[in-house]
Amino acid sequence: MPAKKSMAITLPDLNLSEAERRLCLEALTRTGSLVEAAELLGTNRHALRRLIAKHGITWWPYAQQQHGWRRPQRATA
Repeated sequence: MPAKKSMAITLPDLNLSEAERRLCLEALTRTGSLVEAAELLGTNRHALRRLIAKHGITWWPYAQQQHGWRRPQRATA
């Protein structure tokens, strides 16, 4: 079994919300997959999707790979 790599994330302060956001971003970047990132974080994809929304993380890897991709505009009420 291959050894697990440790996540060397340094934090300038002890802000739990920022740490959570950075861990989500790091896992998504390392894996490129929502399901694999959730597994790496020890959670499931539904919980990770809630964290992505909570922290305002943009995560549309398939859309971003398309030529001419632009971030969708949010509907205003």
